Amino acid sequence: MREQEYTESEEKIFLAALDVFSREGKNGARMQEIADRAGLNKALIHYYFRSKERLYEEVFSFVMRRYLLSLAASLKDNTSFEELLREFVTRFLDLLNEHPTLPLFILRELSEGAAVMEEKIRQIIVPSGAGLPAVFTEAYRAAAASGEIRDLGASQTLITIMGACIYFFAGYPVLAALMPDIASDRDASLQERKQHIYDLVMYGLKPRLESES
Repeated sequence: MREQEYTESEEKIFLAALDVFSREGKNGARMQEIADRAGLNKALIHYYFRSKERLYEEVFSFVMRRYLLSLAASLKDNTSFEELLREFVTRFLDLLNEHPTLPLFILRELSEGAAVMEEKIRQIIVPSGAGLPAVFTEAYRAAAASGEIRDLGASQTLITIMGACIYFFAGYPVLAALMPDIASDRDASLQERKQHIYDLVMYGLKPRLESES
């Protein structure tokens, strides 16, 4: 199912389910609560998905198609790795800010073994050949080959970026308690985070002078 094939009702269901599953977990979530949050009849949700387990699986399909493949596609037009990095950090943080329950949803799945997530990655991301790892790695290797950056490993660099972005939201309650300046102006802290991650990664990858090695 491509992005444009989702009906308005399906999208409402997915967004409501994403919120409920992230808070209650797969086992604790109730279809009635999802229906209420979506503003739809519970029978309609059962008509579309038959069971809570099927809905849970399809939420992952929705997330990967609507957000992750879309994010990767948006990075292809950048003319340099530096531009791609800035765009990636900005768009990924904006996505997580728009859907702050997404990190918790993914973390809950990971804590339960990630069987559903792994299956959906194999079904959707890998066959497309256009997922975030592929797009990022291609740009990274080209930049390393041209001397724009040092080659410290595309996969490790991508993990570092994603972890730095996700933790701002997944760990926000703890961060806000430990660092009052973050809690006092969350939006400003988020903008600072965008610049900080970019600077840390980009300048860490920049070629060094011999005197700095």
